[in-house]
Amino acid sequence: MFHRGYTGRRRQFKRFYSAYPVAVCPGNKMEANYGGKIFLPASALDELSQLEVVYPLLFKLQNDEEETDNGRRPRTHCGVLEFTAEEGRVYLPQWMMETLHLTPGSPIEVINVALLQGSLVKLQPQSVDFLDISDHRAVLETALRRFSALTVGDLLTIEYNSREYSIKVLETQPSPSAINIVETDLSVDFAPPVGYVEPTAQSSAGSSVASSSMIAKDIRQKEDAAKSEAASLRFQAFRGAGTRLSSAADKLRPASLRSYASTGAESDEPTKRQEADEETPVPLDLPIGTLYFGYRLVPPPGSESKDVDPSNPDDKDGFQGEGRVLRQRRKR
Repeated sequence: MFHRGYTGRRRQFKRFYSAYPVAVCPGNKMEANYGGKIFLPASALDELSQLEVVYPLLFKLQNDEEETDNGRRPRTHCGVLEFTAEEGRVYLPQWMMETLHLTPGSPIEVINVALLQGSLVKLQPQSVDFLDISDHRAVLETALRRFSALTVGDLLTIEYNSREYSIKVLETQPSPSAINIVETDLSVDFAPPVGYVEPTAQSSAGSSVASSSMIAKDIRQKEDAAKSEAASLRFQAFRGAGTRLSSAADKLRPASLRSYASTGAESDEPTKRQEADEETPVPLDLPIGTLYFGYRLVPPPGSESKDVDPSNPDDKDGFQGEGRVLRQRRKR
């Protein structure tokens, strides 16, 4: 007799399969080696569809025939990529085969599980070559998209720029053993890579002094360049120099007018003339109503002064012209 509330449906998927690496999977699935998902047979999908499982589908892989140094069985967690494997087989990435101490054809237990959403993971690169990557977080963000779960102790393999890098999972939160990283905001912390040596105090002090002097020199050079550039861009009024077309015309000017162009004594030497031109000009001191156009007034030819008639001081001759007609009048 069944208890109340029992629906007659199992809630967990649990099967044994023969494990094989992705390298022997039909269809050239080598890219799956750099992820954390496996290939299951189609019968597993049929069985999972009849169970009350939690999505996304996550599985615990466990090797019951081996034991680690601490007495535990090797295990890890993963997602599923495709249900295209042959019946009785499961294809795993190469790093997963090594983590579980499996050889091709070894039995592996696949159990459907539910994991907590991860908030933090601490990783340790297994080589100092990982430091050659300029943007570690961007590379990991792209690489971890191929994973569904992370387990403490996993030795992941990622690919970047045609090179493989091994990374070990040291810590996970909030669960201390494994976390789900599907659609979650995950913080990543790094431990020093394996083989990384901290610089000594003496070498670091010497390098810091040398780097400080180089930085100070660079700063001074940049400041000098900035000052020269600012000086060249600063506005300077009346930077041009005056040029005369003829020195003879200048000699005809009155002394008060010539002072506008130069306050010093004129000289035929070009150096003195240039120095006089560069001096500060003085304003013209002209009587009110007087205009100066830059040259002396020269009267036109024939306009010399004539004797003035006392009876006609204004020198006006009224109506002295002769009349002209277009048609002569006939005499009668």
